[in-house]
Amino acid sequence: MSSSPGGEEEIRRLLAAYEQYQAQADGISHQLGLSQIAAQGLESALAAVDALEEAEVGQEILVPIGSGSFIHGKLASKENVILNVGAGVSIEKRSEEAKEILKARKNEVLEGSKKLTEVLAKIDQEMQKIQGIMQQYESRLSSGQGSEGVV
Repeated sequence: MSSSPGGEEEIRRLLAAYEQYQAQADGISHQLGLSQIAAQGLESALAAVDALEEAEVGQEILVPIGSGSFIHGKLASKENVILNVGAGVSIEKRSEEAKEILKARKNEVLEGSKKLTEVLAKIDQEMQKIQGIMQQYESRLSSGQGSEGVV
C-alpha cells in the first residue's frame, strides 16, 4: 500500500479495500459472538455435570427444554451423561469423561476466539492505515496540493 495516494483510482482502490476489511471485521465479530454463546453453553453443561455429584438418584430436578423453559423430572442416573457429537449423533459417557470432553471443547472454542480476535486486530490495523492515508490525501486536497478534479 502506497503512503501517498496518486489520484482518483488510488482513492477508489483504498475505499474498496476499506469496505472489504469492514465486511471481514463484521463477519469475524459475528463469529466471536457465536463463540461466546458456545463457550457459555459449554460452561453451563460443565456446571450441570458438576452438580450431578451433589444430586441423588430419584431427586426432583428441572430439565431445560430451551428458551429459558423447564420441565420437572427425576434424576434416573448420575453416572452417565449423553453428549452430542455432531450430525444428530449422541453418545453416552461416564460423568468424569464427559467433563473432560466438555472442557476440551470449551478450550477449543476459547482458542478459536483468541485467534479470531487476533485476526480482527490485524484487520483493524489495516483499516487504520487506510484511514491515515485517506486523511493525508484529504489534507493535501484541502491545502491545494492534491490532484485536480478528484471527488
